[in-house]
Amino acid sequence: MSDPSRTPLPGPPVQEQAPELDTEHAHSARVYNYWLGGKDNYAADREAAEQAIAANPAIITDVRANRAFLARVVRYLAAERGIGQFLDIGTGLPTASNTHEVAQAAAPGARIVYVDNDPVVLAHARALLTSTPEGATAYLDADLRDTAAILAAAAQTLDLGQPVALMLSVPASCRSVRPTSRVLGVAGLSGSSTRST
Repeated sequence: MSDPSRTPLPGPPVQEQAPELDTEHAHSARVYNYWLGGKDNYAADREAAEQAIAANPAIITDVRANRAFLARVVRYLAAERGIGQFLDIGTGLPTASNTHEVAQAAAPGARIVYVDNDPVVLAHARALLTSTPEGATAYLDADLRDTAAILAAAAQTLDLGQPVALMLSVPASCRSVRPTSRVLGVAGLSGSSTRST
């Protein structure tokens, strides 16, 4: 396990240059960022977000409740249960109360691996998400269904022989995620070794 405080992890090839930024069309991560009150969005994102709000006025409450839930769960796991490792899949754009901020506020040595397959999200994450000196924050370009690649790369930062909290709050809220054995395998739920805390 390497010990850098902020590291991009190997995975599928990562573009050498920043991805081309399309501000003319809405992007789901930037729309979600807008709903959270973030600043990393553009006119097309705000227009799409407002159309969604018009169709479902509760969406702002739902999205913000999801983020608050993420923060409560991470804080509880780090402070009350002693979990010091987090695998956050489908991270979304950085905004307030990111997993590493909440975890490392409770346990400065916490280690977090963010996973996303959106080049815009990864570019923002690499630029904005930094770790405490005692902990580690790393990034992986991978699809949530590629559990073998996720686990292999995450093992460079996380000790998979110790408890790891799996965070899937954004993908679970944005689309139907079927609990296949491959996804459950990441969570350690696919065998008889399942335990609850």
